[in-house]
Amino acid sequence: MKRQHARIHPFLHSAAILEKQLESLLGSSGIRHRQALVLDALQKIGPSSQQHLVKHFSVSPGTMSSMISRLEALGYVQRETSPTDRRADVIKITPSGQSVLLGVAEVWEEGDKLIENILGSEDSKRLFALTEKLSRALGGGPPKMETSD
Repeated sequence: MKRQHARIHPFLHSAAILEKQLESLLGSSGIRHRQALVLDALQKIGPSSQQHLVKHFSVSPGTMSSMISRLEALGYVQRETSPTDRRADVIKITPSGQSVLLGVAEVWEEGDKLIENILGSEDSKRLFALTEKLSRALGGGPPKMETSD
């Protein structure tokens, strides 16, 4: 008897294909999609600790450290010692990082257009609304400024 694939498989496969296409378009910037998301978050919320970014992106400290190191090597972020905790660093986006985000925004718009061209206007609007609903229900959402709680 042939086993049925779970319904989530096409969703995950589509997401992986889209991410690969976006990464190809981002190639000239030297960054990957998830690194672009970190830059975008830093631009929106301002300087943040690595620990805060780890929580927001639900990644391991090692993964975030690697991403930050890569972005720092490219000149897109800089680390500064936290004024409130000398043992911690604060990560901030640089003017070069803000510049590269302009190209990233164009790539993300191309991704939106690709989906709209495949699904059509109405279905793509529904997909975007449903994926945002799913993301928020799973604990995702827009980045928030770091608070000292």
